[in-house]
Amino acid sequence: MSFLEVGGQRVTIPPGESVVGSDRGAAVMLADAGVLPRHAVLQAAPDGQVVIRRADDGAEILINGVRLGAQPTPLLHGDKVEVAGHELLFVDERRSGSTQYIQAVNPAAMAAAAGRPGAGRTPTAGTGGRIVSLTDGREYAVEQSLVFGREASCEVVITSKDVSRRHAEIVPTPQGYLVVDSSTNGTFVNGQRVPGQLLLARADVIRIGDNDFRFYADSAAPPPPPAPPPAADRRLANTLFGVKVPGAGAAASPPGRATPPAATPPPAAPRVSAPAARAGARGELAHLVIRSGVLKGQRLAVRTTLANIGRADYNDLVLPDDSVSTVHAKLQRREGIWVIVDVGSTNGTFADGERVTDEAPLSPGALLRFGEVRAFFEPIDLDEPVQGGSTKVLQAIRLPPEPK
Repeated sequence: MSFLEVGGQRVTIPPGESVVGSDRGAAVMLADAGVLPRHAVLQAAPDGQVVIRRADDGAEILINGVRLGAQPTPLLHGDKVEVAGHELLFVDERRSGSTQYIQAVNPAAMAAAAGRPGAGRTPTAGTGGRIVSLTDGREYAVEQSLVFGREASCEVVITSKDVSRRHAEIVPTPQGYLVVDSSTNGTFVNGQRVPGQLLLARADVIRIGDNDFRFYADSAAPPPPPAPPPAADRRLANTLFGVKVPGAGAAASPPGRATPPAATPPPAAPRVSAPAARAGARGELAHLVIRSGVLKGQRLAVRTTLANIGRADYNDLVLPDDSVSTVHAKLQRREGIWVIVDVGSTNGTFADGERVTDEAPLSPGALLRFGEVRAFFEPIDLDEPVQGGSTKVLQAIRLPPEPK
């Protein structure tokens, strides 16, 4: 049985259509000036699956803090539906259960893992926090805090049996976002178990049960450059070592001390052709070649099978253009096929001139448009076999360097 919790009361969702709105005949009546007579429609199937859609084009509905687009969206246990300031909690009683314990973690290995530095992790500020599920693509904003767990009252509900009722929490701090583990079976960041708590970095992957989430936040401000030494110190160095300091004038070297030679510039790095660079890039699955806007001529790398596209800094592919929505579209690979999904953008997503109303499969070289930004889609799935035709694709041949 499924139901909605509204203001401490439970409203059962029967099979068929149920209306949420200000009309007296609505199954869930919300008496508020911002609620339309028919604001949302819940469609419950006999198997218990519930789908929500907008009953009016002007209806504003948020699912877990993300605006609901024109297409219906299935509700999952623990989803938060916001209608004109009213929060409705969706509960699916079939998803309840008890915690299932898994094999204990070796404390020595956990301590060793906790002691290793996280090389390459980009620090973040304590603003703009967002979690993206790598399982179904749902997004959750981190405001005061974000709680993961099996209870329906958690912001992110995970129904797996090895997930605790309140498993973990992400909280903003002045130093960035902190993940706090309070579970039995552990919370993992980039494959390593969290030893109590851990400061998250941009693009960290959080694993809870069998679910993976990618973390984003505003980038931390770079540290200020070191202040130049006072003029007196520069003159002293000039006198002692015979170094010509700009603004200090030329100074003679002390007797018996040679002036150090000028530093030789490092040799230039060898030039690598664009195809070779693309073929040798690790972890890149596709590219978006930008054809208009401020990023014209740039090639944006797609490194995951689910990439968010939008104007906001927390997206995987950032398009800084006013015609692009904050979260505009998703690029996803399913069973070897790339598809583009519009997520309710204002100015639309287009594939080869056709507006994407739900999702559209992409072929190599497809012309995409996000608002006013045009781009070519360029997959580089080198390991995928080519379907059809008689041309055989060979591996790249490495030629010896040409003699000088």
